[in-house]
Amino acid sequence: MQFVWYILIFIATFCTQASVKPITETPLIVGKALSISSKYIKETPNFDVYLPSDYHTTSEKRTYPLVVTLDGWLVSEATNGILSHLGDTASMPQAIIVSIHSHNRFAWGPELYVSNSGWQGEKSDRLEGFSQGRSQDMINYLQKELFPFLKSQYRINDFRIFIGASPTAAFGLHTLNVAPNLFNAHFLFAATDVLGLGYTPETTMIDAIAKSFEKTSDRSGFLYVASARREAERNPVRYTLAKQLRAALAPYSNTFKLKVEHIDDYGHYPMIVPGLLNAIGFVFPRKDWDIGAKFIEFTNNGNQTLTDILAHYQILSKQVGFDVYPNLNLNNNAACIRAIAQRLRAQGRYGEADALFNYWILHSPSSASAVAGLAVSKELQGEEKEALTLYRKALKLTVPENTRRKEWLTGKIETLTKK
Repeated sequence: MQFVWYILIFIATFCTQASVKPITETPLIVGKALSISSKYIKETPNFDVYLPSDYHTTSEKRTYPLVVTLDGWLVSEATNGILSHLGDTASMPQAIIVSIHSHNRFAWGPELYVSNSGWQGEKSDRLEGFSQGRSQDMINYLQKELFPFLKSQYRINDFRIFIGASPTAAFGLHTLNVAPNLFNAHFLFAATDVLGLGYTPETTMIDAIAKSFEKTSDRSGFLYVASARREAERNPVRYTLAKQLRAALAPYSNTFKLKVEHIDDYGHYPMIVPGLLNAIGFVFPRKDWDIGAKFIEFTNNGNQTLTDILAHYQILSKQVGFDVYPNLNLNNNAACIRAIAQRLRAQGRYGEADALFNYWILHSPSSASAVAGLAVSKELQGEEKEALTLYRKALKLTVPENTRRKEWLTGKIETLTKK
């Protein structure tokens, strides 16, 4: 009898929980899926576009690097998650990410042979399944169709990063050889064995890339290649190939940066996540991109905080080859203009604080937070007329849903109006 009661209680609990309905339900949108017509690719691929979190609130002056993946779900979700997090914590430049969902990710590599890769089979075996030889179709699609379309629709600068894994890494290496201006940086995962594949049975991709560099010895860029260490232990030729690539590109190290490594503790595809973090740190070194510590250092230097911040970002821009800007307003993060402006205002350093608030407004004209921040500073300085004007402007910029800010601004306006 007691067992029957347990069953009845379980059924009653389950039915009660099953009847609970969510109070609200809205789609979670993190990007946009698009496609464009192509005369180069018959099965036109869809592609997802992920924009920086503050893209729609920043001014037209701000442009962003483009990150391209060819592997759909395999790397797109990890890429968007990691790059968005690092961009939103001032640990790298914010970027626009485009993930191409190819109908066949094996299609885009060039015609390749086993060669010296250590793969099973003879050196002369053609890898028809892994690398199907339609690389020029994809290059044409990117160069002549997708990139111009993206440039016309989004604020993209000329710095492009390609991310590929295994078969699409073969495409990435191929572009280094035949289309060196297509990308500025290549992050290639599960790929140290791909280095040993060849356009002919007796050559490797390393040989072809080396010859390409001989023709354009002043080429600049970044190449990161990695695989799982456990795979290199099973196929030690990967270590040899990594060494050969370093030697081949060493003469160009002043302008072209290379890192090849094998990742511990993760397998063929799981190594993409730690590899991606390492690749980002390779292009955007932590010593230069620990922005929170840099900002605190700048506030302690004297009375030219904004000047010091902009000078540091000029250095970063020169390092990477495109304009990099300080983050304006990050959640719970001191590495942004808002946080430093508020810190200086609290210290009574109003001139420096106002310069930062005005920079924020210049780069995000529709930001009610920026205008309200400057209004508070002006009120504290006794400039009540200007503060009142700014509070009214901030109220106009405040979205209707933000009732808390609207009430606060309305109270400020009423108080100053009565004086």
